[in-house]
Amino acid sequence: MSRNTRAMTQAERRAREAERVAEAAGEPVGDGSEGVFEEAEPAARRAIRSEHRGQMLDLKELANRISAMPLGVRRGLPLDDEAQAQLDLLAVASGSDRRRVLMRAKLLIGAADLVALQAALEGDTPAAARDRLCIQWRTRLIAGDDVVLQAFIERYPGADRQAVRTATRDARGPGPAGERAKSRLLQLVRDAAAAAG
Repeated sequence: MSRNTRAMTQAERRAREAERVAEAAGEPVGDGSEGVFEEAEPAARRAIRSEHRGQMLDLKELANRISAMPLGVRRGLPLDDEAQAQLDLLAVASGSDRRRVLMRAKLLIGAADLVALQAALEGDTPAAARDRLCIQWRTRLIAGDDVVLQAFIERYPGADRQAVRTATRDARGPGPAGERAKSRLLQLVRDAAAAAG
């Protein structure tokens, strides 16, 4: 049906009636910009559709990227249980099922906090920040002296002072024994940080 022959909506009828009343009263009708709006409206719709299409492609790419990650890494992302379950399905889906699962995964990811999700994907999570702090403490303990150890114990009072002191001393040693001691010291620091919250 062409534009000229389609039935008028109730809102259009009311607008036409208001124009007739205004004309009868001698008031000016419209400001001459009606045609501009009619021409601009399809362009605005196209822009909105194009933006939406771009967002959906970004979400599709993100869903595929996350579903390809190892399960342990996926679990660390700030996504709710429903989104996690859908991504688990996407990781094993194939054929026409994959398309349906992907559509649902895109919607669930789109409803998540995308800023926090992107930060987590870039490694900027509270857990990653805590781990960086633990590595810094390990480095300071190995390079430092009893003053650094005392500062660590004051910061993390639940830490086992003697175990940290022994692991620090051993971590200064060369070879595989020193490397094992560094790992043990890092675990002690992580445990103390976790206990402190």
